[in-house]
Amino acid sequence: MKITQWLVLPLALLLFIGCGGKVKENPKYNYITADETAKLMREDASKLFLVDIQEKADFTEEHLKGAISTYAYPVKTEEEKARLGALLADIKPHQKVIIICPRGGGGADRAYDFYLDKGVKKENLLTLKGGQFEWPRDKIKDVLDK
Repeated sequence: MKITQWLVLPLALLLFIGCGGKVKENPKYNYITADETAKLMREDASKLFLVDIQEKADFTEEHLKGAISTYAYPVKTEEEKARLGALLADIKPHQKVIIICPRGGGGADRAYDFYLDKGVKKENLLTLKGGQFEWPRDKIKDVLDK
């Protein structure tokens, strides 16, 4: 094995392991837990606007009932942002906009910033804490769609 392979392999392994960790919350953003989200969905789903940015395969495998798929993850390109922008006209001023990301990290932050810049009120903008991957499936199943 070449010396570069010895260096690249551990680095790739470190990057892979690093992707599976918990996302640290940023005080700049508003978060909502799975329990709080499920409660709001059961009480009156019309008060919510669920923006799911997961990739297509993940969304197809599982998503929240009523979530709108955008396949905008990781929200870095203009095309991905345009998918978020296409939903702006459908968001009602009284609705809580919940961003559903695979883990609730960088992609969610970029989607949050996008909607904030486009005029969605900060008090109505939330990120699902832990994203879809940390949803407590064994505890909260009734609001999931597969």
